[in-house]
Amino acid sequence: MTKSQKKVLKKMTKYLTEKDSDIDKTTTQCEDNVGQTDSDTTDAKQRTETGEDVARQQNQSSSGEPSSKKSVKPGIGADPAKPPCRKSKHLKQEKFAKGISSFEPGKPKNAERTLEGLLHHVQPDQDPVHKFEIKLVRSCPRSAEFNATFDQSYAVYSKYQIAIHKDPPSKCSAKQFTRFLVDSPLEEEHRDDGPSHGYGSFHQQYWIDGKIIAVGVIDILPNCVSSVYLYYDPDFGFLSPGTYSALQEIAFTRSLHRVAPDLVYYYMGFYIHSCPKMRYKGNYTPSFLLCPEVYTWIPIEKCRPKLDASKYSRFDDTDRADEAADINQVMILHRHQALPYMLFKMMQPIHNQDQVLEYVKLVGNHCANNLLLYRCANNLLLYRS
Repeated sequence: MTKSQKKVLKKMTKYLTEKDSDIDKTTTQCEDNVGQTDSDTTDAKQRTETGEDVARQQNQSSSGEPSSKKSVKPGIGADPAKPPCRKSKHLKQEKFAKGISSFEPGKPKNAERTLEGLLHHVQPDQDPVHKFEIKLVRSCPRSAEFNATFDQSYAVYSKYQIAIHKDPPSKCSAKQFTRFLVDSPLEEEHRDDGPSHGYGSFHQQYWIDGKIIAVGVIDILPNCVSSVYLYYDPDFGFLSPGTYSALQEIAFTRSLHRVAPDLVYYYMGFYIHSCPKMRYKGNYTPSFLLCPEVYTWIPIEKCRPKLDASKYSRFDDTDRADEAADINQVMILHRHQALPYMLFKMMQPIHNQDQVLEYVKLVGNHCANNLLLYRCANNLLLYRS
């Protein structure tokens, strides 16, 4: 985890456990799941501008030219009502000198520094200031819990879209919300060796004091947890819900792996290097990008220089190439049945073969064998198999 991610988790702990916490509640995130908050950006700009001003003033004073920019205002100093700040290492040295152990007996030395340790916000002997809960509810087909919270969840979504993405209220209808984030092509499935809630589409709801403050829309699949979308109450933007929910979903994926060993990946969706709003996805390590030509996973650190040079790039440096596809082995979805194209031709002699040939040429052999080409009224739709 990065320092900024740890700060987000500690900020949540402070908000939940300290009555008079001095968290800056004016800080909000301007976009969904952005790792850096507005306040971080503003502070960085202020630090840069301050440094430039000082350097400019020094250069102007040495040359004898008058300064055209106002001098930097001095700070107000430390709060005299609070004890002076002390370095953490000095506090540890003082505790060690007094024979006070910093760690609980039987507790791993770095347990509190792990992701799961930092997500454990409230200790058993603590009385939290705010009640925090995470509820996983199946969204398709709709569970009773989902239906009971639909109105409140939709209200948060509408508020988020209008405030953060500047959508007009007419575009944030319940029908649009349902089509966008509730309806799903995934079917509910349960396996003996899988998680108790099964596989499919879910809403992971974040509750504080009996109110939904954020919702992560996720798909739980046999091999991964796929993060679809996040929306939150802008009034709680100071808690950095985008970063916080991503860390919670990573920990959730790890917990599912202990139950279902084949579930090993956390999928964050498309990465667009040229879009600043998307770059936060590369802040979680280790991260990998899929090579668009040979479909191998490459560490993002090796991909970034190539994407800096060109918006499109092959990531795999080997001479590996995708094999030519056999059109007869292309998988077709027809009338709720998956079958190779060779059998589909026998069942439907009259069809548009040129579309199938174009599809094979565009997606290549690997995708043609791992996707289903949906045939209905000569329209093509792609579904992950």
